[in-house]
Amino acid sequence: METWVYFTILHAVFLAFFEASKKKASEKNSIYEVLAFFSLIGFIITAIITRDALAIDYRYMPMIFLKSSVVTVAWILGLTALKQMEISLYSMVRISSIIITVILSSIFLGEVITVTSLIGMLIVITGLILVNKTTTKEESKNSSLKVIFILLLSCLFNSISAIIDKKVLAYVNSGQLQFWFLLFLAVYFWLVLIIRRQKIDFSNLKKNYWIVLAAISIVTADRLLFKANQITDSQVIIMTMLKQLSVIISVILGKILFDEKNIIKKLLYSILIICGIGVMFI
Repeated sequence: METWVYFTILHAVFLAFFEASKKKASEKNSIYEVLAFFSLIGFIITAIITRDALAIDYRYMPMIFLKSSVVTVAWILGLTALKQMEISLYSMVRISSIIITVILSSIFLGEVITVTSLIGMLIVITGLILVNKTTTKEESKNSSLKVIFILLLSCLFNSISAIIDKKVLAYVNSGQLQFWFLLFLAVYFWLVLIIRRQKIDFSNLKKNYWIVLAAISIVTADRLLFKANQITDSQVIIMTMLKQLSVIISVILGKILFDEKNIIKKLLYSILIICGIGVMFI
């Protein structure tokens, strides 16, 4: 199996822990506090482990800045939706990003969409519909169409970010991309926090270790993904499919951390979705 496949699978594992940590962190502090502090902590970690961040070819800085801008919007929208829905349902709906990414990869990277890929996408959509039918009355109230639309918009921006990754990593290394990306991201989120004039709850922040766990998880997940993207033979479409392995882990974490209901059904439907992803490999 190719090295970039292993990198992407490990990325999926850490991504699931990142999403769970974000949701737990937002229970104690506001969305904007969580985003500002975990991006800052993530940048500090990256600055420590990256030795050649300043040796980057600055001609590609605008692309990294664009990526940071796109991700800022995506994460604000995503965390807004996450606070109003179950993490397992949130993870399922986010799988729709694979369809968006497949289309964008075909348009901008020239990757081929086959008939089996289309069949796989239909299976994924079926799985998403079935997952939504497992929600209780209370869950349905929280997961309104408006919230789902916000999350789908977040998926679109994340898909655009994935295309930028593949393009820019042909000219800069994974450490350089992560350093500047997290620097711009931290600046964005702190500006948002300041503009909103939101009072920072330092007493809760000191005890909110979930923010630190979120930072560690995203730094590790992104570094693995960037390394995978940097390998010439890697394909965004296949990587996007592999990233969906985080769904199964998210469903399990939803039960452990949030005592979410209908986990068995959601787990079974998540396997259906993974099967759809598998079909797209044929």
